[in-house]
Amino acid sequence: MASEIVAAQASHTPMSPEEISEVVRRVFDILQKLQSIEAGQAEGNNHSDTPEHMNPQDSIQRNRVICLVCGKEFKLLSNRHLALHGMTSRDYKLKYGLPLRQALSAKSLTQARRKIAKEKGLVAKLVAYRRSHQQ
Repeated sequence: MASEIVAAQASHTPMSPEEISEVVRRVFDILQKLQSIEAGQAEGNNHSDTPEHMNPQDSIQRNRVICLVCGKEFKLLSNRHLALHGMTSRDYKLKYGLPLRQALSAKSLTQARRKIAKEKGLVAKLVAYRRSHQQ
């Protein structure tokens, strides 16, 4: 398989014989690592610290949010990132049992936004707006 991958690459990019042998070696090593990872997962040797096994509430931390799908860390788990996994924020929350009103942002970011909203009086403005549009 490694030779097929390198042959496909060499057909598009001119490579010296030394480069080809080095690329074959690297691709082969990567394929071996992938195979050993797959074999470990098939045997059930999953680690409890992987994102799939993390408590969803623990993924939202003070200064970061860990994506439970891929394990990447963010300040804010955006809709754009979730779209890469074919999910919306609602789908993500339902899949992992998070409350639908839970912000997918680091606690420090949520706290800073809350403070700014209070300083600007947005709560009172929102209440007034809702009252005026109910009638």
